[in-house]
Amino acid sequence: NHLKRLILLVLLPVSKSFTMISLSAYSVPRSMALANKRSVRCLSTSFKMTIDDTPLGTESGRFLLDGLDVYSVAAKGDKHPLTVYGIDSSQPKPDDNILLMLHGRTWSSVPVYHLMGGPQHKQEGYESRSLMELFEEEKIKPYAMDFRGFGGTPRDAKGVVEPHRCVEDVESVLAWIMERHETTPERVDLSLMGWSQGALVAQLAAQKSHPLFSKLILYGSIYDPTVRYPRQPLFTSSRDEKVEIENTWDGAVEDFTIEGSIPPETASKFAEAALLSDPIKANWNQLYQFNNCDPGKVHVPTLVIAGDQDPYAPLPVQQELFANLGRGSDRTLSILADADHAIHLLDGRERFAKIVKSFLMNGKRREQLWEY
Repeated sequence: NHLKRLILLVLLPVSKSFTMISLSAYSVPRSMALANKRSVRCLSTSFKMTIDDTPLGTESGRFLLDGLDVYSVAAKGDKHPLTVYGIDSSQPKPDDNILLMLHGRTWSSVPVYHLMGGPQHKQEGYESRSLMELFEEEKIKPYAMDFRGFGGTPRDAKGVVEPHRCVEDVESVLAWIMERHETTPERVDLSLMGWSQGALVAQLAAQKSHPLFSKLILYGSIYDPTVRYPRQPLFTSSRDEKVEIENTWDGAVEDFTIEGSIPPETASKFAEAALLSDPIKANWNQLYQFNNCDPGKVHVPTLVIAGDQDPYAPLPVQQELFANLGRGSDRTLSILADADHAIHLLDGRERFAKIVKSFLMNGKRREQLWEY
């Protein structure tokens, strides 16, 4: 019966808003979360799956989706289901100012961009730290997606996350957004933001000759021209054993480094939500593909934004990234004081949202792209 239900879900793509069940806490037994994750790994080779077969498909996981519209988008090529999140997105318009957001190396977009968001959380007294809600208030139409093996997107048959595959999946979602909003690449106000390692994915997408978006935001980018990722050896006598590594509470809160910048309770809620959505570390592979990141090949208006105390995005490197962006397009460098890696979750996060809004609403628009 379970097999029949999953096959039926494949035949009926998801495009609906979730009605959430109010729970007193995010936490779910680790054994349940790990078993759920392992089932995704084992079954993904035989047939396509949905968000229901990920940690975010559990009862506790659905509580994290409170207030979100959840969609399933088929990736170009292998048609793998990519989970995409919107907010108040049931009536898309061609003139919406749209922003697609990419998460980083470890955590799903749900805890990263929608922490304690939604009406049920508000009813239970939680203070929303949802960047998606903040952008919606600023008249920006936000979307976020999960890469393969993160949050609501099941792993594929390979079971690994590869940069070039992520770029292709991003393009699939961008094309889907344009279709939803009945617009075209030549006139769409569609921008792309990547955070941390997601900024490298966004940069690779921007380096394409005709990217499917009008503006780029590199937020807390870990780009470093002195870092070269090695290729994997072609011939080896040892077998490639896939070892599952559990994410940890300490790993979830390690980005919060400035005393007084975030309440302990908020940091704790982020850790709970992050571990629920991603109990197992995603297996990044072929990282040498990030060696292709070249700021000089970016010819779209770009905002480089970071905290002045971000240990993963030191200011000299951010300045070098900014200075070497391709000529002929607007570019902005913004450094926020008293902020580290996760500016959008900290007290005073409204500053971040207003800087992004100013960049998206002003400056040259789409037409300059087609000169390159």
